[in-house]
Amino acid sequence: MLSRRAVLAAAMGLPLSSILLEVEEAQAATTTATPPTIDEMLKTPLVRGASLSPDGQTIAMLAGREVDGKTVASVTFLNAADPANNPRTLKIGVFDIDGIAWANDGRLLIWWRSKSHGENTATGSLLETRFDTPDVRRILAVNTDGGDAVVLFGENARKVSENYDLSYVIDMLRDDPRNILMAAWDVDWSVLALYSVDVYTGVATLIERGVASTYGWFTQNGTPVLRYDVNGRGTVLTIYARAPGAKAWTQVRKIRKSDWKNLDFDVLAGTPEPGVLLVSAVPEGGDMRVLRRFDLRTLQFGETVAQSPGRDLDGAFLDDKGNFLGARYVDDRVSYQFLDPKTTAHHKAMTSFFGGEANVELIEASKDGQRYLALVSGPRMPGSYFFYDKQAKRFEPIGDRSPWLTEDRLAKMDILDVAARDGTKLRAYLTKPNKPGPWPLVVMPHGGPEARDAYDFDTYGQVFAARGWAVLQVNFRGSGGYGAAFAEAGRKHWGDLMQEDVEDAVAQVIAGGSVRADRVAICGASYGGYAALMGAVRKPDLYKSVVAIAGDADLIESIAFSKAEDGADSPAYAYWLRTIGDPAVDRQMMMRASPALRAAEIKAPVLLVHGLKDTIVSAKQSKIMAAALRKAGKSVEHVELRDSGHRGWEPEVYKSVLTKAVEHLSRTLDA
Repeated sequence: MLSRRAVLAAAMGLPLSSILLEVEEAQAATTTATPPTIDEMLKTPLVRGASLSPDGQTIAMLAGREVDGKTVASVTFLNAADPANNPRTLKIGVFDIDGIAWANDGRLLIWWRSKSHGENTATGSLLETRFDTPDVRRILAVNTDGGDAVVLFGENARKVSENYDLSYVIDMLRDDPRNILMAAWDVDWSVLALYSVDVYTGVATLIERGVASTYGWFTQNGTPVLRYDVNGRGTVLTIYARAPGAKAWTQVRKIRKSDWKNLDFDVLAGTPEPGVLLVSAVPEGGDMRVLRRFDLRTLQFGETVAQSPGRDLDGAFLDDKGNFLGARYVDDRVSYQFLDPKTTAHHKAMTSFFGGEANVELIEASKDGQRYLALVSGPRMPGSYFFYDKQAKRFEPIGDRSPWLTEDRLAKMDILDVAARDGTKLRAYLTKPNKPGPWPLVVMPHGGPEARDAYDFDTYGQVFAARGWAVLQVNFRGSGGYGAAFAEAGRKHWGDLMQEDVEDAVAQVIAGGSVRADRVAICGASYGGYAALMGAVRKPDLYKSVVAIAGDADLIESIAFSKAEDGADSPAYAYWLRTIGDPAVDRQMMMRASPALRAAEIKAPVLLVHGLKDTIVSAKQSKIMAAALRKAGKSVEHVELRDSGHRGWEPEVYKSVLTKAVEHLSRTLDA
């Protein structure tokens, strides 16, 4: 019987001798428990995905082994009745791979992309199609024995040659084992279109076309019932509904795109009743997002299906047929409100398996609801796939994403209760290096600001901890996940209350004696970049170093940018007026809260990083800040990323930014 690491190695197509050698090397490497390097932290995962067949009998695990700078992809099939015995590996070839899913019990879909061409036949690849574009995204459909491999849309030569992305699946059509629904760009009409695609032949059949702004669809029982349109900048989302049997689309919502997930109208699942969906939304007069029925025929909300005291529901767990099993929320760790109370006990047992140090996120369930796949992650676990058999009560690992990042090499995280100066209760997280303290401290405010931090793996946090620096993350007022009132408490308080929350958490940690008060720095991205700059303005003697990535610096200019880009009548512009401030009535407050206008008050050296293609926070913001700091005679380094936007950076860009941040912080934290 193979060990867990041996099963992982087998998934990458290694012979048994190599498997045993890799196990020995891994064990030797972890004996010394050396902190991970940036390269190790950013190394591409070995296991790229896992999927459970609809009948719950077979687990497919997708892996990519790096050989001479190329990714050799393979799929390992595990018998769910005994995953550790006799794994069977299918080699795919030299391709970057993104994910995996079952089309039916015998047909597998593999998401891949290619930047190198003409080399695949030599490696025994199942794919021999060549493309002229530099980066293509496709789906390979293949039998479990490797037979009948086809690229979806492959029969349409023109669409293949002119469309770089043919990987967008809308509906797996579980009642139709032969077809799935996919969205792809229609090169003739210049719109996104919906297609039925045969997973055995790859042939695509047009179902309907969207309009110029269509972003995607939501389907129920294979029928499109919602259509999502987005503005050119990607900030405003318009949702249209079409009840079963109707022909015309009716507008349901027009909202800031980020609100789709955060506040207003997030469709999580269908129901057995045609035209009735399950939607996460804040009820009128309520505070927390709950799960409610929504009738497409009347466009009205119905009964509440699930809710969590004190936390917003943000997702749904479904079985393979799409039936709703439970609602997801985050309360430090990932939690669920299950329809069946017995399932709550099963999930609690899975979580207890890790002693509370990990999140157990359920990602798939068999169609009978008896077998699950889970992605387990935590501060000291970048991510591992586990399989759970409900009847047998077996919970076992099937593949580590990054097995070189073992628990003893990573830093622990503490959960802190913080009381702000006005009595507001806050949650914070402190990552502690694996060495005796007191440690230097990096304060790391999150972006959004209506996002949140949680008890989970954080790349920046672990990289900083590996340097011997503690890391503090605070869910200040204005953060998401804690209800509408908590988010509203941050409106127009970017420069005061939200900053005070961070300052009070820092003061509490310093008072505890675990960190050095003379070695404190601040680093953040997006809103966190703004918070880093504003923190340095407000506490010039506290922060010895500042890193601001894609952060706002002049709030009046930020509002002008949104108005120009989104339009004066857009929900995105209205949101920022409500959240940051309206220059017509809040100009003095916004000027006080703009770091660029108070650059002379900053004492610490500042690193500014910004992508020139950023459409969320204009790169002009960092230029304004750099100019203000230089005019005030302050120390500033301004790095511009030529081909990068606000997020989704290429790995080499991510590495360069993280490396630059560490170098900048180390000059004061390690002095």
